[in-house]
Order: sequence, then C-alpha cells, then structure tokens
Amino acid sequence: MLLRFSFENFRTFRDKTTLSMVASSQRTHNHMLIREGNHRVLPAAILYGANASGKSNVVLAMQTLSEIVKSGTISRTNNTLLSRLELFPFVHDGNNEPIAFELEFVENKMQFIYRIAFRVDPFNHQGHRCIEEEILSLVTQNKKVVRLFVRTRDNIELGDDRNAFEFLGYSDTKMLQRLVDGVAHNMDESTLFLVGGFRTAISRQVADIIINYITINVFPEPDLSMMAFDKITFRPDKKTPTGKWMILEELFDAISKAADFGPQIIGLLPKDTNNPDMLELELASVYEHGGKKSYVSSSLMESEGTTRFLYFALRLREALARGWLFLIDEMDNSIHPEITKAILAIFCNPEINKHGAQLIFTSHNPIFMDRDLLRRDQILFVEKDPDTYKSSLYALSDFGSVSVRNDQDFIKNYFKGRYGRLPYIDLEGILTAAMEEKNEQAD
Repeated sequence: MLLRFSFENFRTFRDKTTLSMVASSQRTHNHMLIREGNHRVLPAAILYGANASGKSNVVLAMQTLSEIVKSGTISRTNNTLLSRLELFPFVHDGNNEPIAFELEFVENKMQFIYRIAFRVDPFNHQGHRCIEEEILSLVTQNKKVVRLFVRTRDNIELGDDRNAFEFLGYSDTKMLQRLVDGVAHNMDESTLFLVGGFRTAISRQVADIIINYITINVFPEPDLSMMAFDKITFRPDKKTPTGKWMILEELFDAISKAADFGPQIIGLLPKDTNNPDMLELELASVYEHGGKKSYVSSSLMESEGTTRFLYFALRLREALARGWLFLIDEMDNSIHPEITKAILAIFCNPEINKHGAQLIFTSHNPIFMDRDLLRRDQILFVEKDPDTYKSSLYALSDFGSVSVRNDQDFIKNYFKGRYGRLPYIDLEGILTAAMEEKNEQAD
C-alpha cells in the first residue's frame, strides 16, 4: 500500500516532489479510505494538468524506479528506460545533482522507506553512472524511523539502532558489520545493495518484501495496452482447438454482454514468436460467418476503447485480489467516462476493494472533479512554471479558500483558473501566421 512517492531532479521536477496517498483531515467520504493500522490511505487519485506540464513524468518516475530495482543496477541494459537515464535529469538550470526516488509503503503490516539517489551525465550516453546514496528504513508503530542500512558512494553501514538488528535477526553486530564490509569491498558503484549484498548476505526475506512490492505490486505503465501479461494469473474456463488453442475468459464474456460489444466472442490467442519458450498472448475475436468461425486479432476488428478496457479488466481483477497499485498515464483515453467512473467507484468501495488496491492516473477530463465521487485530496494538479520550466504537484485540498468548499462547483472553478493556470494557445493566430508565411514564400 503506497503512502508517499517522492522524486527530485527528474525530468521537469527539479525540486523534491511528493505524491502523497495519505488522507488529509477531510471528514467527507471517510468510508472509502483504506485503513491499515493507524494509517488512513487514499484508494485512488487523479492527476490533472496541461500538456507538457509534467503529469506523465510522475508515471515515468515510478516506472524508472521499478525497472532499476528489477534490474538491480543503474547500468545500461537492454531495458529501454535504463539505457536512456542520461535523458532524465532536469537540465534547464545547469545543475549536476543526482536523480533521487523515495518510496514509503506498507507491506505485510510493516512500513518501509526505500530511497535511492544516483548520478548520470545529462545527454551523455557513454557518461559515468554511480549510486550516490541508498537507504532502507523501517518505521515502527510509534513512528520511529529505524535505518536498516545506509549506503553512500564510499561506504555501507547497517543501522546502529538495536531495533534494526533485532528486526534483521542478528545479535552479533560486529560480525554482521564485517560481513557488510566484505560485501561493500566487492560491490560495483552502479549495483543496488538492496538487490545484491543485502539480499544475499543480510536478509533475503526483508529484501524480497521491498523488491516484490516495487516490481510486482506496483504497475507503473504509460499505456493500458502495454501492460505485460506476466503478472496475470489466467483463469480459462475452456480451450477451443483451432489448430491453435484459445483461452476463453468468463470475464470477457460477461463484459461483452453487459456492454453490448456484439455477438462475437473475444478471447486470448498465442502470438507467433521466434522464442518457443516464451508465451505471448493477444486479444482475438471470433466471428461466425457462413457456418464457419473466423479468428481475427481484436486490434483489427474492435475499437481501441474496447481492447484497452478488456486488457485492463484482467489486471483489475488481479489488483483487487492482491492489493496492487496502478499508476497509469491517461487511463481514460478511448474509454467512456462512465466506465472510468465505475472503475474509480470500485477502488473507492472497501466492500469490493478488500485488499487495499490503489489507482492513480492522469487525465484531461474534468468530469471526475466531482465531490460526490472523490475527496478533495484525491484531485491533484501538475503545473509547470513558464520561467523556470519546473513542475510542481499539489492537491485540491491544499487550497484554503472558499473555492474548494464542498458546496462549490469544482469543475466551474477549474475552468475559471482558480486551481492553477489553464493551458492557452492562440492556435488560430499561429496557424494563420504560418499559412500567410507559406503563401508569401510561394509567391
């Protein structure tokens, strides 16, 4: 369960910025909150902002952290994100500060904070990369932050708190530190201590809790259709021999009938790949014509909104069962607002969302600024300063004015610019000038 995600010197976010899912003191809609111990946590949030304001960079930040932990390194790999880290620092003020990510979350009824800061040479693909800082902390029930390890550029130290050693299951602290020193001596400056030495030599159990949360429980995806199937447990109700085989999902069938997609059957077919050990699946539609069945890729026959929604439905079922976090860029693209509202309502209903699943997505549609649907602390804004090019993130609940009272029309106030700068481009003037210039060149 995500509490806070902070990032700094990443893309348009120069200063430390925190996406908080910790509920404010607002009393309305308290029934929808996720409650874990003494935590009151938001099940969903929406990010609004103009084009190029930096909304997508919030998703990209989490995606980058997830890939770094999954790979165990900041070195260049075949992973697209890790191969282009030199493009991610904020570059508009000439700073050479490290990129930093910090994730605070609850897993297995334990609260952790994991932080990593690393340095790359902006725009230099062959430049030097090194981890400046890596810290893992445990937050006790009385809110005391206990350092489990602190890794700097030159050293790795375990926390000197008695609670840290007890949590890790060690009593001989000197022997443990000697073990850490041996690991540190042979450690590459681009390798994560969490994934390497800490997991191997100190505590595999604790390391796996952190690693699995960041790489499995968190779904930071820029596009619904790009979500990988490797995190899904399929539940086929039968297979149909067709030369190939097909998974017919009861969930697809129920959605198709409820949404009146048509008489066709939509299922999953294996794709042809050059790797016989890898199974890739794609949506396929079955049409009956002239007494025969034709199997066609759904991308050729169904609307983009239909395929996006069906892809998401599989993951939604798994998220609710396992308490996953979805962080999605423009989730409502090609999906009807009423369906998106229904998805939000599911996450905000504790009788359905029993395992604390969370949903965060970016949107341009103000229809979700509905006080009957969401709390003020669930409506977030990203804005870029036109002079410094720095992005900032804030919540509707941060405003202490009359314009955010529960009797206010949030949508109307939004379009009046009361919650931040609205995008304005004199597109008519730009195009008119461009066409006139083109005509002059032609003459």
